Amino acid sequence: MPREPKTEWGGSLHTTFRLLPTPLGHLKPFLESDGLTQEEILQKLPYDRSRSRGPAGAVPDAKRYRDCRQIYETAGLVYEEGGILHVTELGRATLRWLPLLSEKNVPLLGRHAAYALAACQLQNPIGVQPYDSKVRVFPFSFIWRAMLALEARISSDELNRALFKVTNEEQLGQAIEAIREARRLNDLDVMGAETLTGDKKNDRVIPWISIASFGWTLIAEKRTGDVEGYYTIRPRAKGILREAAAIRHRHRDFGSNKREYVEYIAEAACLPKDVR
Repeated sequence: MPREPKTEWGGSLHTTFRLLPTPLGHLKPFLESDGLTQEEILQKLPYDRSRSRGPAGAVPDAKRYRDCRQIYETAGLVYEEGGILHVTELGRATLRWLPLLSEKNVPLLGRHAAYALAACQLQNPIGVQPYDSKVRVFPFSFIWRAMLALEARISSDELNRALFKVTNEEQLGQAIEAIREARRLNDLDVMGAETLTGDKKNDRVIPWISIASFGWTLIAEKRTGDVEGYYTIRPRAKGILREAAAIRHRHRDFGSNKREYVEYIAEAACLPKDVR
């Protein structure tokens, strides 16, 4: 039975994306797997007891492959077609830069990653559950624009209560004002009810901000940011995100063509030869 189209963002991503300070163990195996099948990639993934079945040393659960693939597809790094994984030009560039990335050289790859992420839209062929036809959201650009308008920072509660409800550009402005007022009054209820609830709600918030940060290269985690309890834009990334957030992409209908959508994102990175 098909699921009802949704309007709220949260809950559709189930793992996170990390480049700094150390890439997650499943990133490199994916970026090195151009032309491989799910079964071949599962053999390469590190075992994670919390997300796998069976004793240590067993093959990771196939759900772990699907969850990782979805987040890397969302970031424009890979896509699956005909049972085969394909790594995009942006994915290959990320693989090349894995051992070289640091907070000091964030702009080298981060600028082009931001260009790519600015093209991402909620309505796309990647997700399992479709969004309502009225949703016209570029999620990572919207997150950056909110942060840039709000002292370069945002909290999990602000994402969960305000940003994740936004369905278009006009509502983004309203959400920013609601966040600003909630901060002034120190009252979360000003932003309305949570979109994600339960003990693990933050686990569903983190994937969104981890992609918006391009693996924590552009935005600092709460535990390392300048303001306690907030994700903050890294100083070297403010100009990058301001420039990328100013790009206005036309909302497109990609139907079920995952390859076209992900390659479109990767091409938006405008990677020069010395970064590829």
